Amino acid sequence: MKTKYKAIFIFIILFLNLTVHCQTLKYFPLIKKNMLYENAKKKLKEKKFDEAITILENIKKNNIFNTDNDKIQINLIYVYYKNFNFNMAQKTVQEFISLYPHHPNLDYVLYMKALIVLAMDKHIFFKIFPIEYDKNDPIHAINAFFQFKYLIDRYPNSPYVINSKKHMICIKRRLSEYDLKILKFYFSRKKYIAVINRGEEIIQKYPETLAARKALTYMKQSFFALKIFDTAKKISKIISLNNN
Repeated sequence: MKTKYKAIFIFIILFLNLTVHCQTLKYFPLIKKNMLYENAKKKLKEKKFDEAITILENIKKNNIFNTDNDKIQINLIYVYYKNFNFNMAQKTVQEFISLYPHHPNLDYVLYMKALIVLAMDKHIFFKIFPIEYDKNDPIHAINAFFQFKYLIDRYPNSPYVINSKKHMICIKRRLSEYDLKILKFYFSRKKYIAVINRGEEIIQKYPETLAARKALTYMKQSFFALKIFDTAKKISKIISLNNN
């Protein structure tokens, strides 16, 4: 009889061990994922972006339970951005928006989307080579401006609105300087009508910028060159008022 009870006891112990083992095996991928995720965050803090990308992409690929997939993608967007891999950053943003159109952190993703486009305008290439930033085609700057505007319009109470507005001011300054470069080119070629038209455009679009004030001077000189003295004198008065 004792032998029988002993056998039953051993069976119960084995059964419990097997159950625990099976449960451990079942949740092992989840445990492993969490460990990898913590490691990825560590690499991010250490600015080891290549390593962080490898870990996060591995988690995303093998995420059997599909848990925290949104967090993984948000981290991937950021790390691709920091690593200057703008194409992958944009691709991940679009994937995120498609999967989570009503996500509570969508304002952050839209903010990152705008930052990525802005970074494309300020690409590291132009920091290496002696090319004047304001002479570059502003297509990305214009795109970034409207991305920030879209974020502000859609999420007026977002914590990213303040920085978005600051970026928009900087973009307007950059665009105004770009237009001023074109105006100066026209002036150097004595195309005074083109100078006046471009100057009016700068003043209308960017009235608060330094470029607008500079444009007035070129417009004044252009009106003098065209012998339109009354308008030239009016602009001179405006310039004097601005200088006071």
